[in-house]
Amino acid sequence: MKASVSKEKQLEGKSIEEILGKVEDKYNLSGIYERREEETYYEYSIKKEVLDKELVPLIEKFYALRYTKDERTDATNVIGALKALPDTSARLELLNDRRFQTYQAGDDMEYSYLDVFPPMKIRVCSSNVILSIDGKIAMECYGRVFDFFSRCIAAQLQEFALSKALTVWIDG
Repeated sequence: MKASVSKEKQLEGKSIEEILGKVEDKYNLSGIYERREEETYYEYSIKKEVLDKELVPLIEKFYALRYTKDERTDATNVIGALKALPDTSARLELLNDRRFQTYQAGDDMEYSYLDVFPPMKIRVCSSNVILSIDGKIAMECYGRVFDFFSRCIAAQLQEFALSKALTVWIDG
């Protein structure tokens, strides 16, 4: 949903557009995002018109691909709740309620090394929509996330009959 890039002293002497361009490439922050400058950071937000048009249809398609019929999730309830809400703002507010496992807000912060000389570390914070959440033990035990990855790979490589034979797992 959003990402912010801290303005840090280590940026001095480098083109800010070059640095932000590297961040935008690494985190895919162009096209559907708009950037604005604040006092201590740059913030990227998904454009409202994109959210208005694509949020619910994307989630419906994602859930259909991610969750199989035998999985017990609240995905159907999420879609019903989203469709009952009047607008995108209300749908985004629902994320903060955390009443659904498959539709909630999540924040992240990481330090990323950018491909510039000399290499530099930059902090990137993000606000995300969580549509799938599985713990490590559940992932390894039930394999549903790996099954999802296998289906995604097969969908991307559908011109190859062998793509249906691919399997994803953790070894070791």
